[in-house]
Amino acid sequence: MNAVRTGIDISPDAISAAQVRLTRSGWALLCEARMARRSEDGSVTQAEAVELESLLFRQGFAAAPCVINAPAEALKTTTMELPPETSGAPVEQLANAEFAQRTKLDPGTFELSYWGLPTPGPAVQVMAVGCEIGPTDEVIGVLESAGLRVAGVDDPSRALGRVLAGAPTAAGVRVGARLESWGVRIVVLHHSTLLYARTPAGLRLDGSQGDAEVARRLATEIDACIAFARHRSRSHAPVAISVLGAGSEQAGVMDALSGQYRNAMAQPIDGNGQAVGGPLAGAIGLALLEDLA
Repeated sequence: MNAVRTGIDISPDAISAAQVRLTRSGWALLCEARMARRSEDGSVTQAEAVELESLLFRQGFAAAPCVINAPAEALKTTTMELPPETSGAPVEQLANAEFAQRTKLDPGTFELSYWGLPTPGPAVQVMAVGCEIGPTDEVIGVLESAGLRVAGVDDPSRALGRVLAGAPTAAGVRVGARLESWGVRIVVLHHSTLLYARTPAGLRLDGSQGDAEVARRLATEIDACIAFARHRSRSHAPVAISVLGAGSEQAGVMDALSGQYRNAMAQPIDGNGQAVGGPLAGAIGLALLEDLA
């Protein structure tokens, strides 16, 4: 295995891109780029797509399959109980029907992904993420009209989970907080399984709150996530905490969190043992998507 892929993370204030080479031993970062958003309503415009394609060319990105994050408005998440695969029941059909009922989406208008959670008893509880096809295809169409080949779309929480899996720790519970000017996304893993994702309202790195207050509020959210993960996994597994995004470069926030969590702080690394830059975490995680179209 020796593949080159590009992850394109489209957030409200910027578009970040990372190109990685995947090998049997892991992955290595080849190129990176970042550009400020121009759109006023959050949609990806034709002008932005052309500007992005030109930027990637100038930054030395090779022509490669791209993976983008699904638009926030296109994603819906829920947990469901399903029969075990060994039951002989049409599990995939049941999952799609249950998801459609829970989210009030019409069957056939979304793509569904789901995975098992630590569950006591015979029933299988899964986390399910559905991506609406219509709004996602609109973004893909704009990017491809500018010459980019979109081969995959993923949930940004799962993308962060892939990066967290690279943190050098044996902790059973991993908490990652991507702290940006537009908000924070917190993901919780039990080993490599994504248990939970949360976007707390009103917590962001936009200068409206001091570093100490941001760190305090973020720590409160992290503590709640740790408690949830330990309850869900029925264990008191050791915890690793990673701060990603622009917040990883905010000294006041990092000093406060490091003082509180000390040895629990863990920095994700790539296949060469190099630390992953926090602002690139979203794009890198997208580039690591396992299956491409």
